[in-house]
Amino acid sequence: MPTAAGTRLQATAVQLKGQITALLDTLPAPKLVTVFDFVQFLTERELQIAWMSTQSQSAAYHEWLDSDNDIYDEVFADAVPTR
Repeated sequence: MPTAAGTRLQATAVQLKGQITALLDTLPAPKLVTVFDFVQFLTERELQIAWMSTQSQSAAYHEWLDSDNDIYDEVFADAVPTR
């Protein structure tokens, strides 16, 4: 007997969108707000992952990480650790 997760994996994107839409139509407004927040989070997370990947591959980022550009040891040499 297939599980719900297995059934979801076998469905096409169009079928899933239709099922999601049907379920959304049954939800009250407060729950729709929660769904919207979650979907927005998923979308933004994907954008952030793509942005971080692009940034971490840039020449500027690698130059910034280069030990020749590490000024923090010098800048904070006189700082007293707080405990």
